[in-house]
Amino acid sequence: MFALFLLLQAAAPDIVVTGERLVEEQAKCARGECTPLRDAQATIALAEQQFRNGEYVHAKGLLAAAISRNKDRGAEAPRAVAAIYEAMATVSLHEGDQDDYRHAVAGQVKTLRDNLPADDVAVQASATALGDMWIKLGRYRQAESTFRGIEEQALAEGRAYPAMMAGMKRVWLAGALGKMRDARMMLDALERRPIAQEPGFRTALRVVRLRLAVRAGDDAEITRLAETIGTDQGGPPVLIWQPSYPGSAAVEANNSARTFDLVDAVPINSSDLASIQWVDVGFWIRPDGHTEEAEILRGSRAPAWAPAILKQVAGRRYAASAKAGEGDASGSYRIERVTPKYQYVVPKGSVIRRRVPAAGFEILDLTASEAAMPPPGE
Repeated sequence: MFALFLLLQAAAPDIVVTGERLVEEQAKCARGECTPLRDAQATIALAEQQFRNGEYVHAKGLLAAAISRNKDRGAEAPRAVAAIYEAMATVSLHEGDQDDYRHAVAGQVKTLRDNLPADDVAVQASATALGDMWIKLGRYRQAESTFRGIEEQALAEGRAYPAMMAGMKRVWLAGALGKMRDARMMLDALERRPIAQEPGFRTALRVVRLRLAVRAGDDAEITRLAETIGTDQGGPPVLIWQPSYPGSAAVEANNSARTFDLVDAVPINSSDLASIQWVDVGFWIRPDGHTEEAEILRGSRAPAWAPAILKQVAGRRYAASAKAGEGDASGSYRIERVTPKYQYVVPKGSVIRRRVPAAGFEILDLTASEAAMPPPGE
């Protein structure tokens, strides 16, 4: 969510403040007294605090206002403006507004592409954002078309990095859709590219092949690749397998009915408005790849689905670390924000869009930006 925000902090750490000073600093920006960089840092920091406290709608309002102030200043500070769009996309996705999510992703990508060189790291990192967006929205054909277009254009222009990123996305998508033969053929071709020998891509390609092996149920290949990845791994633990997330009978019944153009099994009334629920789950990933001590750290009041989330986390398996059995016995600790998916619809008998439950959960790793957050109570 806040990857560009962390880069902004690194560029000018003295600007970011906390607590009451942060509120005051952001208020100055709301009055138009800030540069785009200062506005992005103060507004995103405050929005992240609100997001972590479950105040999704308030966070979204802050970011929407910041976009309105800065949308025409992309040439002046493209990374700062793109960071605001990126934060808006994540909050909108969790809050369930798919239209705002789509517009924010498009704004982020356009801001970077229009104002930075094609070989800039931010532009390359955002290359696949539109395809990722279509996956989130369940529009897989458009995702495949987007990734394919990015890959083909990048290859034609001699840009190996975005071509490889888009190619790996295509492999993952083909595997997820059960097109295993196509996925393996594409992966074989990617592994023959010179850039595939770079350490980062070598590990990433092994992870992609591992996930194909998991889908195919190839235990021998899973074991071999998991050991190799554990030896090479220098970054976050790699997820090998996880149980399904809990489902909602009412939502699944409605989705099935809509597939066949039938009336919803559980109709949405014009007065319905789903309240936002969320929990933060903390757990250890041990060096052997197992998870332990999963617990709810905080969240909205007693959601009925929370125990099933703990069971899901407990069943995950990550690639074993090369340090297993050595001094790093604890492993790594992770905190994830879990929010049920929502969507906005116009119920029968109403002209007002309302937030209603959708199938699945949005998961966000909060650990990565933990250092950016002030201690509680400041």
